Amino acid sequence: MPVENQDGAFEELWKLKIPSKIAIFAWRLIRDRLPTRVNLGRRQIEVADPSCPFCRETEESADHLFFHCRKIISVWWESMSWVNLVSVLPNHPRHHFLQHIGGFTETMRINRWKWWWLALTWTIWKQRNNIIFSNGSFSANGILDDAIFLLWTWLKNLEKDFDINYNQWASNIRDGLVITAG
Repeated sequence: MPVENQDGAFEELWKLKIPSKIAIFAWRLIRDRLPTRVNLGRRQIEVADPSCPFCRETEESADHLFFHCRKIISVWWESMSWVNLVSVLPNHPRHHFLQHIGGFTETMRINRWKWWWLALTWTIWKQRNNIIFSNGSFSANGILDDAIFLLWTWLKNLEKDFDINYNQWASNIRDGLVITAG
C-alpha cells in the first residue's frame, strides 16, 4: 500500500464536510497535482515566467507558493499565533496538511483548525489565480480576511449552534479556534 494511503491524509480530508470543489483542490494540493508553474513545466507546457506570482524570486512550486514564499509564510505565522502554536513548516503540502491536522491539545477546536487550513490554502490559490489571470495584486491582509470570511460562512452552515456574527468572529478569531474554559 502506498505511503499516501497509510498516513491518513485523505481519510481525514474526505471526512470533512466542505464544498466538493475545495476537497478536490486540497486533494490535488496534497498530491502536488495543481497546475503550478513547476508542474506545468514537468508536463512540457511552456510557461513564459516560472516565478512565483507573489514574490517573483523563486520558481512557483506548490510548497513554495503555499507555505514558504516570504509573502505567505507570515500569513501562516499569524494564524498559528492565534492558537499559540510555534512550529517549523514542512516542505511538502502533504506533510503540512498532516502537521496541521495532528498534534493538537484539548483546547483546540480540531475541525475548525482543519477547516482553517483548507480555507487558507484555497484563498491563497484564488489570490494567485487573480494575480495571474486578472492582473490583481498581492495582499496578505486580503488573504487573511477572505479566509476568515470563508471559514465563518462554512461554520454558519456546518455548526447548527454557531451564531457568532461576522464582525465578532473576525475581531476575535482566537476564541473561535480555541475552546475556552467556562
